[in-house]
Amino acid sequence: MIRKALFLAAFMAFSLTAGAQINLYLGGNLQANYSWLRGDEATFQPGFGGGFSFAYWEHEYWFVKAGLNYSYKSSSILEYPDDYGIVPTSPDDRVHITFTEQSVGIPLTFYFRPYERGPNTLLIAGMMQVGVVVGLKESTEEYGELVLKGDQIKGRVKTNLGLGVGYQRQLDEHLFLNIIPSFNVDLRSVRAYNSITLTAELIFGIY
Repeated sequence: MIRKALFLAAFMAFSLTAGAQINLYLGGNLQANYSWLRGDEATFQPGFGGGFSFAYWEHEYWFVKAGLNYSYKSSSILEYPDDYGIVPTSPDDRVHITFTEQSVGIPLTFYFRPYERGPNTLLIAGMMQVGVVVGLKESTEEYGELVLKGDQIKGRVKTNLGLGVGYQRQLDEHLFLNIIPSFNVDLRSVRAYNSITLTAELIFGIY
């Protein structure tokens, strides 16, 4: 009797697992960004990024994603050359400095699916990312190039918020392509960027 009960329990557990809805997804993304620093005489420059994703998708009309991202951004502004050890004495001491920044961050994104037609779905994305600047290069015609790492970088921790509207395409039963243009802003940062970012992301169900 016990043997039959164990066999029945194992069979039921297998049946439930086999019929369970897949709600965990893994994937990766590539990003292209067009960024500018918030400051005087800022320039708009292209950048790139990428990362991997972990999504939890249980409800039909929304899901949430986390992961790890890398980004490369660059822009020039009119700024005091403090990092070069130059003590400013007047507003005329400002020079054009190009900042090139590399960072890694942990994103948290909420996706909403308000409209679906066949394999095509409208996506609305709200994003927040906490990141750390891992490399910073400054260059100027007057003082040359300066590379900063680790504790040499002021304000290494950054928070970024973003909002995007894009498109999801179902490629297979558990394989999806997300394409999201978004507008992103840095908060509480020594070097605060605004960015227009295009993210192409592939996710596939694992369980």
